[in-house]
Amino acid sequence: MKPTTDLLESGHTFSDNELSLKFKFRLLNSIMFIIVFTSSIFGILHYAKILDLTDLHANANFAFAAVNLVLIIWLRREKYAYETIMLLMIISALLTFTSALINVTNDEFRIMWFYITIILAFITGGIWYGYGTAFLSITIILVSNHYFDLHLSGQSINTAIVGIIILAITIKIYTHKMLDLEEALLTMNKSLNLKVSHGIDEIRKKDELILQQSRLAQMGEMIAMIAHQWRQPLSSISAISAKLQLSIAMGEKLSTEELKHELQTIDKRIILLSNTIDDFRNFYNTDNEKRTFDLDKTIHQSIEVLTPAIENAEIALSFESDLHQPIVSLEGELIQVLMNIIKNAIDILKEREGSRLITIRAYQDSTNTYILIEDNAGGIDEKIINKIFEPYFSTKKEKHGMGLGLYMSQVIVKEHCNGSLVAENTDKGVRFTIILPL
Repeated sequence: MKPTTDLLESGHTFSDNELSLKFKFRLLNSIMFIIVFTSSIFGILHYAKILDLTDLHANANFAFAAVNLVLIIWLRREKYAYETIMLLMIISALLTFTSALINVTNDEFRIMWFYITIILAFITGGIWYGYGTAFLSITIILVSNHYFDLHLSGQSINTAIVGIIILAITIKIYTHKMLDLEEALLTMNKSLNLKVSHGIDEIRKKDELILQQSRLAQMGEMIAMIAHQWRQPLSSISAISAKLQLSIAMGEKLSTEELKHELQTIDKRIILLSNTIDDFRNFYNTDNEKRTFDLDKTIHQSIEVLTPAIENAEIALSFESDLHQPIVSLEGELIQVLMNIIKNAIDILKEREGSRLITIRAYQDSTNTYILIEDNAGGIDEKIINKIFEPYFSTKKEKHGMGLGLYMSQVIVKEHCNGSLVAENTDKGVRFTIILPL
C-alpha cells in the first residue's frame, strides 16, 4: 500500500482490520497538535506579560510542547510505537498539570486539567490506562496538597477526588460499551468480507461457465466455417476420384501425364484443406500467459478466418493500420474478441440492402493501442445499446443467438487484458472501440 500524506494518520496506511487504530492515531495526533499549539501560546503570553503563570510553569508549558512535538515525529516514524507514545503523552500531561496545580495558585479551576487528562487516557488507551491516570491524578492532588499550599479548601480537594472517581466509573461504563460495539463491528466486518469473497468466487465461477458456453457456441460457428471452406476442395477431390474410377471401370488407359495432373490437383486441394486448419489453429488458444506479439498480424489472421463469410455476404472490408510497436497481451483471447465483433457485423449486414461495409482501423499513442471496428448497418437502438454487454442479452434470439459473445468480449478485454471495450452509434452504423495498454 502507498503511504498517505495525512498528518493525523502520521503518513501511515491502515488495513480494514485496523480502523480502530486509525481512529486512535487521528485522535492522538489531534491532541498532541493542540498541546503543541496551546502550550506554546501559554508560555509566550506569560513572557509577554499578558498571562501570569510564573516562569517555572511557563517553561513547563514550553517543555510540554517540545515533548509532544517529538512524540508526533516519533509516531510518524514508528507505526506500532503508538502505545508507548500515548503513555508518554499522558505522563507529560500529568507532570505539566502538576506544575500548574502547584505554581498557578491564582487559577481555581486548574484541577479540571486532570479531568481532561483522564478522559483522553480512556479514549486513547482504554479502560486500564484511564483507571491508572485517575489513580495517579488523585495521588498527585493529595500529595501536592500535603506538601504545598494549593490555596484550595479541604472541601474543594474532596469534591475534586469524588468527581474524578465518578468520572472514571462513568467513562469506564461507556468505554466498555464502545469496546463491545467495536468487537461487534469487527465481527460484522469479517462476516461481510466473507460474504463478499464468496460472492466474488461465485461471479468468477459464473464467468468461467459463461466463457465455456461462449467458446462452445463459437466452436459451432467455427466448425460451420471450416465445413464451408472444406466443401469445395473435398468436392473437387471426390470428382477426380470418381473420374479415375470411371476410367478404370471402362477400361480406359490413362497416360502418365494425365494421371500426374490429376494427382497434382488432389495435392493442391489437400494443401488447401491443411491451410484451413492452420488458419483456425490459434483461435481456441487458452494460454492465459501474456506475451509480446504483432497486433497487425493478429488482426489480419482474424480477418482471414472470416473471409469466406465476408465474401458470401458480399461485404467490403477495409483495414487501416498505424501500429508502430508490438503489444503485450493475450493474443488467443484477443482473436476471440475481434472475431466476435466482426462476426456480429457480418450477421447484421446480411439483412441490409445495398452496400455493406466493415471498416477496421488500428493505431497507437504513447500508452495505448486502439482498435476501431465500424459497420454501416444503421446502428443499435439507443434503448438497448447500454445492454449489449450484459450476459444472455441478444438481438438475435430468434436466430438462436445466445447473448454471450459481447459479454465475454468485454470480460476478456477489461479483466484479462486490463483494457476497455465500448460501443457507440455513428452516422452510418455502430463502432466498437477496443483500448489496450501497450
